[in-house]
Amino acid sequence: MTCLREMQFDDLFKFNSLVFDALTEVYSLTFFVKHLLEFPGLSQIALAPGSEARRMGYIFGKKEYIGSMWDPQGHISALTVSSEYRRVGVATALMDYFYTALDLRGASSINLFLRCSNLVAYRLYCSLGYALQRTVLDYYPEPENAFEMRKYIRRPLEIQAPTAIR
Repeated sequence: MTCLREMQFDDLFKFNSLVFDALTEVYSLTFFVKHLLEFPGLSQIALAPGSEARRMGYIFGKKEYIGSMWDPQGHISALTVSSEYRRVGVATALMDYFYTALDLRGASSINLFLRCSNLVAYRLYCSLGYALQRTVLDYYPEPENAFEMRKYIRRPLEIQAPTAIR
């Protein structure tokens, strides 16, 4: 059974096979360290069963305030799954973890960006309840356009963030 656990610093030196996949954006070590320090609990790694505990995939995300301190939002900065573990639920497990973590932190929504050419990921995100918000031209350096997708986190009315009274 797959094990999810919080990403640790030493994992950053053991997931090259994941980072250098053709469908994965390559970020600097500083990017990953910053996420681990600033957003604890929002970066997870999926490990395969067995004594080797092979790295199956990871997710790096953050909670940010855009526009209002009363409206925290989540952002998935990076999600990747090793090609040998795709289509067996690893990405869904990582995304579900992130959704729950942001829900518990009071976020109202989660957004992400993906290459317009990555239709497999697009279908996955749609199946998880994410909706296309917009297309961002030349988002990637190649250049390639990106889809911005968002999923809203449902809240009962009595626990929604207060709005300012004018």
